[in-house]
Amino acid sequence: MDAPVHTRPIEALITGFPRLLARGLVRRLTNEHPDSTARLLVAPDDLPAATAFRDTLADEARARVTIIVGRVMDTDLGLTGPAIEVLLDEVTHVFHAATLQAGPRAALRRHNVDSTGRLVELAGEMRALQRFAFFSTAFVSGDRAGLIREEDLFAGQSFRTAFERTMAEAEAMLRDQMPRLPITVFRPGGMIGHSRTGEPDSLDDGPNYLVRLLVRLPAEVPLVLPGSGVVPLNIVPIDYVVRAAVAIARRPEAESRTFHLTDPNPLSARQAFEILSDLAHRPAPFAGNLAARAARSLLRMPGFDRLVPHQVALLEHLSTHVVYDCAGTLELLARTDIFCPPFETYADHLVAWVARYEREHRAAAAAERQPITP
Repeated sequence: MDAPVHTRPIEALITGFPRLLARGLVRRLTNEHPDSTARLLVAPDDLPAATAFRDTLADEARARVTIIVGRVMDTDLGLTGPAIEVLLDEVTHVFHAATLQAGPRAALRRHNVDSTGRLVELAGEMRALQRFAFFSTAFVSGDRAGLIREEDLFAGQSFRTAFERTMAEAEAMLRDQMPRLPITVFRPGGMIGHSRTGEPDSLDDGPNYLVRLLVRLPAEVPLVLPGSGVVPLNIVPIDYVVRAAVAIARRPEAESRTFHLTDPNPLSARQAFEILSDLAHRPAPFAGNLAARAARSLLRMPGFDRLVPHQVALLEHLSTHVVYDCAGTLELLARTDIFCPPFETYADHLVAWVARYEREHRAAAAAERQPITP
């Protein structure tokens, strides 16, 4: 017999807009769960974009999406008394995806740890709350190698970026609150583009950065990978993260647990980038320890690492053999149609999206350079 799920319609509060993750959560909840509603928290400057996003939804889904103007950093989200009382009365699920990935360490701590703490305090007053879902990252494992289990957190690792450190601190704070609140922590791997559209959350960090670099390289120049290239490439399409998180958040047995949303059968970095290189009509990637040491030396020059922390971390990830155990995730998804698609089934969409973006970007830049004729 299937395990029980919460049967009451989801009344969700979603943070993190304009991230693709937040938009995906809204779409999933309103498209796949016809009785559910989504309250999307957006900063004042993001209101036009949020309104435009809601307008892309089907009429029936659009009617169940409410845009709330506020800030996750503010007490009570910056909302007035009546507005906050509605949330306290009606919200059943909080999906907290408003994490900051780059910036000064103090700013990251305020955003990722302190604001999460304030939202948890607010969630403690929500009278209908069934789940507080927090999106962390699998890379709280830092520089650890080998098998990383879902229940692991601090195990003597060093952190490669302030983002990794503050995510671990946020997780520790949430573990302290698990005895009194129905908290679930999700740890996605490196989130890459949508498996059907190829659209990424960002082109400036992680594996998306390498896909863009691959597309932009001259046709005869291979991509250089650090190390031997045999380590697992721990990436996951963002739509899988969305589908898995919504399904698991509905399960009572997910309470007080952490789940790796990772590919259970990842390709090696070399295999993945051989596929991408072929799709982008580029030479096969070159892997070598000498190139890796030279790149690390450059990126660790004083001040340089603060400019591109994710690229520094990426080099380390691509030369560290890490396997993320996702047994808990597979257990709760076993009787659903949700699974992480194999990389080779969606790699072409990633390359096509980035290539189209680069063409449009170059065309727009060329148009701006054209002289204005009287």
